[in-house]
Amino acid sequence: MNDFKTLNYRTRNVLVAAALAILAVALTLIYTSHAKKATQSSNSAPVHVLVAARDIPIGTAGSTLASKGWLVVKTYQPTDVPSGAITSANQLMTEVAIQPTYKDEQLVAARFGTTQQEGVLATLKGAYRIVQLPGDANQLLAGTLKQGNRVDVVGSWKYPESGQNHDSDILLRNLLVVSTPSKPSSGVGSETSVELRVTTAQAQRLFWLEKNADWSLLLRPSAHATDARTAPTTSATLLEDTNGN
Repeated sequence: MNDFKTLNYRTRNVLVAAALAILAVALTLIYTSHAKKATQSSNSAPVHVLVAARDIPIGTAGSTLASKGWLVVKTYQPTDVPSGAITSANQLMTEVAIQPTYKDEQLVAARFGTTQQEGVLATLKGAYRIVQLPGDANQLLAGTLKQGNRVDVVGSWKYPESGQNHDSDILLRNLLVVSTPSKPSSGVGSETSVELRVTTAQAQRLFWLEKNADWSLLLRPSAHATDARTAPTTSATLLEDTNGN
């Protein structure tokens, strides 16, 4: 009889423990499901982001943007919001623009910083350097280039250098425009200059082109630019293209 009671007691304890374990698992699954739904709902919720109502040049104080009406709030899906997007003007109260933001672009934290970061140094790190490239208005796209644009450099040079044959090709790609050239006030042939961000290797190629070749800047698209790699152009390839080959 005592053995039977002991067995019933043990069986009851096992059943109670099993029931409690099942209940714990059920509660965990319910909690996880609710948390997942809440996260998905949060991640899919529209995001309010500050957008430039006009061009914001380098050096503009963040504290004045809202008061001057330079900002508007727009709503985007989370997938359309860049990393570091600014959602409140309070985030800019002690900042200045260290990179330009153009009209209708979303404001991002990387384009704002302290006054010590302002200017061309804001674009420099690692192997990057700033070069000031002189040229005429046509070469430098004076009146067209804006700060923050990207450019390629096309050149034509003698190959070999002692010969008379010329090659032409795109020698440098995707260089950042740090400061824009001004339109020369005098007549044809007057020089201006542009500041470009280059790597040390690009600086060597650009300097060689400036001293030994004819060259010009090419403006790249502001977004989704692609590069079509082609062989250098010579007098022979020009004739082939003319013949439709």
